[in-house]
Amino acid sequence: MLWHCPKNMIQLESRYRNSGIYFISILLFIIFIPSPAQGLCTNSESCGILGGLFLSMLTVPLCLIALIFAIWPKTRRTLLGFAVLPGLMTMLTMYLIVIQAKRIDLIYIPLIHLVLMAVMIGLGRFNPLKESENIEA
Repeated sequence: MLWHCPKNMIQLESRYRNSGIYFISILLFIIFIPSPAQGLCTNSESCGILGGLFLSMLTVPLCLIALIFAIWPKTRRTLLGFAVLPGLMTMLTMYLIVIQAKRIDLIYIPLIHLVLMAVMIGLGRFNPLKESENIEA
């Protein structure tokens, strides 16, 4: 099959294959060699703060993307299911950051998750047709 391909096509394929190997080896090098971020996690308090912040950076955008379900009335009920994520993150970040690390000044991080959960539950229960049915009855 190689005799049908031009020579420059074969070189491009090998170049892409080699670039993937280089990329993976660089990633493995970064992962397994200690970095300055690992120096931030010296005891349980600092690891709790770091873990809570990293989890918050992951879940807050996911919850904001899940708010797209509030646009259509048929999918608003699914927001109640997605509201479990910020609820769990409220409890987890409250434990990791406020209780374990004893940092009451970082209470706003669990509160962000709590507000997201309340908004998701509120929008999931919102039904404008109920109000109009009550007026007619």
